Amino acid sequence: MWKIVQCAVQGRSHIKADIPCQDKTFVLVKNEVYVMALADGAGSAKLSHFGAECVTKFICQELSENFDKLFDSDDGIAVKKELTSKIWIALDEIARKYESSIQEFASTLMFVAVKDDRFIIAHLGDGVIGYTKNDELKVASEPDNGEFANTTIFTTSKNSIMYFKLLKGTLGDINGFILMSDGTSAALYNKSKKQLSNGIKKIMNLWKYVSSEHIEHMLNDSFNNVIRQTTTDDCSICIMSLANTEFQGYCALDLQEKAKLLHIKSDKSLKRQIERYDTILTNLTDEKDLKYISKLIHLKPKYTKKYVNKLLNFNFIQHYKGKYRSIIMIS
Repeated sequence: MWKIVQCAVQGRSHIKADIPCQDKTFVLVKNEVYVMALADGAGSAKLSHFGAECVTKFICQELSENFDKLFDSDDGIAVKKELTSKIWIALDEIARKYESSIQEFASTLMFVAVKDDRFIIAHLGDGVIGYTKNDELKVASEPDNGEFANTTIFTTSKNSIMYFKLLKGTLGDINGFILMSDGTSAALYNKSKKQLSNGIKKIMNLWKYVSSEHIEHMLNDSFNNVIRQTTTDDCSICIMSLANTEFQGYCALDLQEKAKLLHIKSDKSLKRQIERYDTILTNLTDEKDLKYISKLIHLKPKYTKKYVNKLLNFNFIQHYKGKYRSIIMIS
């Protein structure tokens, strides 16, 4: 089973100019196919946010219905032709709806679809596609900026099929995929080294212990307050990760497993430390302040903060307006 989260935020320049967020994401789980798609609307096209929304929804539906057919085809060019042709038809329909030229709906497009032990990846335009294999972050597809600097290829480009990258294969040790727009890559992708930020791996590792809802909330928080500050462009990301079925909740762990999870050395104080962490985590299903937590574990606030800060660093609890709440799965 795979987990998928998505996030898209309006760029600072678009906020200032009152332009809608032109980055769009969409995910779909249907017919045992897990699909996520991301599209970055062309800044020069006034209706590109509608185009980006259209192609992400269309491609997810298309892959969920025709995964086997597309994967089993030995003719990659024919698959590209079929997909680009159907994308044009979908965009032509929306262009008619808004009584505008199809060029006004231009966007990039990338997607990942997984069924059983097989995957299909496609990429048109800029942005980055990554994956994790044996706990290592790798790049599956780099940005394509076309023939000239500061330009890229869009779904509406006449020669788009020439730049349409299509990859198929079996998963093996692959346990995660990442899609990110050009705006996001400014913060999370090193172009010169062609490396993805380890912050992505940290999020994917956290997924072992925290629900998708909390991961998505953290992503939105991070993108609104940190990632967006590194660029003026819209920022978006999709992350797909293989679910961890081994972790049954914090309370299901024994003493040594909790010590390993919390990076606590085994010594005479181990049991007392774990008891304090147990008390904090199990009592923070509702938001509580530091004073309340201090009373729970019978320590002064300045000593309690050591425990609280450690849980914050591991992202097992969250802090908002002076109160704390557990986000790790308890049971």
